[in-house]
Amino acid sequence: MIHLYKALAFLLITGLTACVSTQPSMTASSDEDQDIGLGGTGMLASIDSGVGGTGIVGEITGFGSIFVNGIEIEYDNKTPFSINGEPTAYQQLAIGDVVEVLTTNAQQHTDARMINVRHEVIGEVESVDAQTHSFTVQRQTVTRTHKNTQLPAVGDKVAVSGFRINASQIQATRISPAGNMQALLRTQLALPFNKKTTRWLIQTQIKNRQLKVHFKNNEQLISVPQKSAVSSKQSGIKILRLRKSSANQVTLDRIINSTDLPRGRSTGKPVRQPNTMQRSRPMGGMNGSQNMQHRGIR
Repeated sequence: MIHLYKALAFLLITGLTACVSTQPSMTASSDEDQDIGLGGTGMLASIDSGVGGTGIVGEITGFGSIFVNGIEIEYDNKTPFSINGEPTAYQQLAIGDVVEVLTTNAQQHTDARMINVRHEVIGEVESVDAQTHSFTVQRQTVTRTHKNTQLPAVGDKVAVSGFRINASQIQATRISPAGNMQALLRTQLALPFNKKTTRWLIQTQIKNRQLKVHFKNNEQLISVPQKSAVSSKQSGIKILRLRKSSANQVTLDRIINSTDLPRGRSTGKPVRQPNTMQRSRPMGGMNGSQNMQHRGIR
């Protein structure tokens, strides 16, 4: 009988040990590793693996490194940099800049392979309307998203970052002095890096449930279901995940819920060390920018 009790006790202990050993690991490190892929959103891990990385188009909303479409993207001043497709020396990025970034995942971090600052229009201010908080450049009506910001004066030469609302109206996210920049008027949404990637995450204006894109010199209309779309803080601006479906076509994979995406610190400038791409671990849960304040390049 004593031997029987010993055998039963051994089987019971063995069974309990097996149950404990099969439980998933819930350590902080494993949770963080699962969250890192896309600045805590988990989007990029599923689309940025494989050849080519992902092309990201959107507004810079904060700093760690830079936050674009909820993704924290690491970069330094050795990252290839251009403005409106013209290679140039690195210049300071700012909140509100619209950028095109070719990214890749490296050791569960999202790194920039190249960054292009994209303006919608560059030119002299032709008129100003204080009542609508708007002004015109190259016959384009530019509307500010923040009513408490100062409007430029007639004759000022400005570079406007933002999103095109229609053929004659632009919703600005940042307006900066143009200096000696050449005049520019962007009239179409062209997917960048089409020779280097087959996936894009873009922030753009949706009109009549359709998105018009130019891909490899072809114009294409993409249907965007209204019922599943979630707007960002700007009316009609949404974040879409696109992918190449054939040689000259792209399709909509999904619409990203931008409500809870991390936005980063709303500081004037990123704090970085020259020529250094440093990385730090995320701060716990990734439910918003309040948990993302101490990540990225220092």
